[in-house]
Amino acid sequence: MTKITEFLNWRYATKKYNPAKKIPADKLEHILEAVRLTATSSGLQPFELLVVTNAEIREKIKAVSWNQAQVTDCSHLLVFAAWDDITADRVNMMFDLTNDVRNSTNEGWENYRQMLLGIVAERGQEANYQAAARQAYIGLGSALIAAAE
Repeated sequence: MTKITEFLNWRYATKKYNPAKKIPADKLEHILEAVRLTATSSGLQPFELLVVTNAEIREKIKAVSWNQAQVTDCSHLLVFAAWDDITADRVNMMFDLTNDVRNSTNEGWENYRQMLLGIVAERGQEANYQAAARQAYIGLGSALIAAAE
């Protein structure tokens, strides 16, 4: 059995939290870093991850979350917010960021950018939103694996 399988074997769905217990900052950072490094389609990571600790905001979220106590009782509430659309501006932002981080560009990469821009334009807003939502689930999976660890 691999380490990851061992971690996932131990993991369970928590239904009740002790509001007095807080996840240490280093463990939270480990989870957030796993989400940041998540492999998503075309490397777009078309979602935002919000860490909600403000009690008033969490109460408002609880009210639209079937009044689940976990929303307010957990140490840190992670909200995965899929982009409402994968737009040309967002695709270009991510490709430009990658070029900046790598300090280079190449023809194959730029050709891929153009192909992706065509796909995004053709699909339309609703299909792009659905694609983004499915990618957010990948980030959630990475967060759960990191938390299990």
